[in-house]
Amino acid sequence: MDISARPQDPAIEEMARSIYAMFPRCMRCGEPIARYEDADVRILSNRVVHRGACASAEDAGAPPGP
Repeated sequence: MDISARPQDPAIEEMARSIYAMFPRCMRCGEPIARYEDADVRILSNRVVHRGACASAEDAGAPPGP
């Protein structure tokens, strides 16, 4: 089953929180992500980025950087 089909699954939430705990900095801009709620955790690629501009750039495939 696809992970995106299980957004309310507690196991998926736990996995996302664990990935954020290991990588508390945005993998796009390099700045710290202050709270889990501000992070967009990409479980399948083990990437953590800021919600908003960094997540949009990640989706668009733009090269990392400020």
